[in-house]
Amino acid sequence: MKTIVVPTDLSPATHAALSVAAGLARLYKAEIILLHAVVYPMPVPIYAEAVTMTVAGTVETYADIDNDARQALHRLADSPAYAGVTITPRLITGGQGLAHAVTDQVADLIVMTSTGASGLEELLFGSNAEFIVRNAHCPVLVIKKPVAHFRPENIVCAVDVDEQLKSIYHYPFQMGEQGLHQFLYVMTPTDNRDPEGVREWINDFAAAKGITQFDFVMRTAKNVPDGIIDYADEVNADLIVLFTHGHKGLRHMLTGSVAEDVLNHATRPVLIMRA
Repeated sequence: MKTIVVPTDLSPATHAALSVAAGLARLYKAEIILLHAVVYPMPVPIYAEAVTMTVAGTVETYADIDNDARQALHRLADSPAYAGVTITPRLITGGQGLAHAVTDQVADLIVMTSTGASGLEELLFGSNAEFIVRNAHCPVLVIKKPVAHFRPENIVCAVDVDEQLKSIYHYPFQMGEQGLHQFLYVMTPTDNRDPEGVREWINDFAAAKGITQFDFVMRTAKNVPDGIIDYADEVNADLIVLFTHGHKGLRHMLTGSVAEDVLNHATRPVLIMRA
């Protein structure tokens, strides 16, 4: 792992993600790209003759906003808490949104915070984390609250019976001393798969990854995201690992995404890998 991207809105919540990213960067000698996209206010002239004055004032205002954001970004990167870690502040100007800017970066891992989305907001707009997970070309680690020392050992890996998962060999960081060894399959009332067939698939899945000792749990729930979150809470997991196909457009609207639902509602760190 060489490059970790940490998006920030410059709020104190950034430290939850940046501290985790710094710990990983120290371990793997990686560089952190600390990314912030400036949001500009829209100028609204009161009357036609005020257009020129509004444009001139807007340019000056934008420059001040850029300068303030750049200083705040450097203060965050230069915090003593991250001493010894290479953190490169990167300011995105010109109106490009943060979520789009993040997915344009070349990275081995994205580490970000998210408060999630719920209700009508989730249905209509989703969250920035959802957009990033859907469009990222690398794994995304979502931190929901500060973690003192991110060293995941009690990891729940939720899987579906999907042959593409067997081809994933690269993980961005070491999954505890035992690696991935706790697999979860959630069966819903509309799932007509044969439980024994699911167990056989899990055995093949583990064998494809060279995992010889593991625990497999099959749980029933009204829906898959709730089943994953409830089980992770029950065993006090310190990380949930999920896989996504990153569907977009109509297909995403119709089928949704288990990974996105979990990252919106879980209170634990979630690592999402592209299947």
